Amino acid sequence: MRRSRGGARGQVHERRARPMGQALLIGEHGGPMSALAERVRGLGFQAVRAKTPDAALELIAEPRFTFDAALFSTRLPVADLAGALAAMRARARDRGPTFVAVGPRPSTSERQALRRAGVELGLWEPVGGHALRFQLNRAAHRARGQALRGEERVPTEWHARFWVGGRVKQASVYSLSAGGAYLATPRPSQRGCEVALELPLPDGSVQLAGRVVYTNVPGNLAKQALPFGMALQFTAVQPDAQDAIEENVASRAGELRV
Repeated sequence: MRRSRGGARGQVHERRARPMGQALLIGEHGGPMSALAERVRGLGFQAVRAKTPDAALELIAEPRFTFDAALFSTRLPVADLAGALAAMRARARDRGPTFVAVGPRPSTSERQALRRAGVELGLWEPVGGHALRFQLNRAAHRARGQALRGEERVPTEWHARFWVGGRVKQASVYSLSAGGAYLATPRPSQRGCEVALELPLPDGSVQLAGRVVYTNVPGNLAKQALPFGMALQFTAVQPDAQDAIEENVASRAGELRV
């Protein structure tokens, strides 16, 4: 039975009556992984918990589950991580889940061990809300064999100001690429609207202009994978600002890959 659309507008549960996918979280019950499971559910995924790799192996084999993502704690006490993950891939139907390592930022040797185990994606503490949504979406695309289109995009946790018709507004920068940005805002501007944006890069803010090319607003056609907001295509960027944006995208992309 579908949930009524009554109540406060824009609440997460009102636009996510159906789970976007299934995510398996592997690690000790309680603590950070439990909190992370609640956040995953809040983004519209069905989150299923497994304390150990053996328990995860049993869940992956169950017909009722088709996991898109498997998030595992880097503190997981397992002697042979590569073997444990390989067993899960072999037991899974279809392509199996995309594995995402979650925990403190690993050392070089720890990253090498994760790569040897076939892990490509990471979420390092503190895990931001945009990064969590972004990596879940990326894992789901890979698990379903869907290629990511367009130029490299990365999530950010920045807050930005933008101007439309002389009025200043606030937004959260969900993602950034060399040619544009996605701004999370409950009141996006209309498609085709010209926008001036102050982008708060770590080394200093830059001013640029953009055009709204896509909006995601509450309703039956809302795209669940994205927060409500709008996508901007940059239309006027100074060369030094462009270089700074590209450097930040490349650096952030490296942080999200194991």
